[in-house]
Amino acid sequence: QQPERSITMDEVEFDVRDEVIVGDLTAVRQEIMPVAQNVKVRIVKATVQTSEDKALKSLKMELKIVDGISVTNHDTGEVEIKYQNKSLFPGFMDVCIWADSSVKNSNWYKNKQHLLGFKQFCQAIGVELKDVKVNDTFLAELFGKELLVSIRHEEESILNLETNKREKTGSLRERIGSFRKSE
Repeated sequence: QQPERSITMDEVEFDVRDEVIVGDLTAVRQEIMPVAQNVKVRIVKATVQTSEDKALKSLKMELKIVDGISVTNHDTGEVEIKYQNKSLFPGFMDVCIWADSSVKNSNWYKNKQHLLGFKQFCQAIGVELKDVKVNDTFLAELFGKELLVSIRHEEESILNLETNKREKTGSLRERIGSFRKSE
């Protein structure tokens, strides 16, 4: 075993880099889309995503806003259409399609509450609910389908490993839901 010794700055190698002047960060804000209902979206990508612990599967989708969202300009008071063709990404649990019953065994999973968003999604795109199978054909048929969604805000949280409880971070994130058929 080597004895501990102190290291001086002369012995430490490091790269000398040019200084980067970032400036004032006080005006930097999180850009988040406004809360909105009945936003028409088109599915442009869809695949199945598995959770890290392999106990859940979900639809991972990219949705593009078709007509935009009406937003009031704070400076002029006029209503503008913004976010046309902007991508939206539903969260993992928004369209959960499967749970391993040996791992996910709470009543919420036993009663299939985790499938409510997926059921609503299937109804919105006209899928028969009797025998739903998510496979390559199902995913390919999603491309180009249009539906209506709602955008809401949810405060982000992280798991505190010391207390094993979720704590709010102060940041908001967009949640996509309330899937409905596009007229």
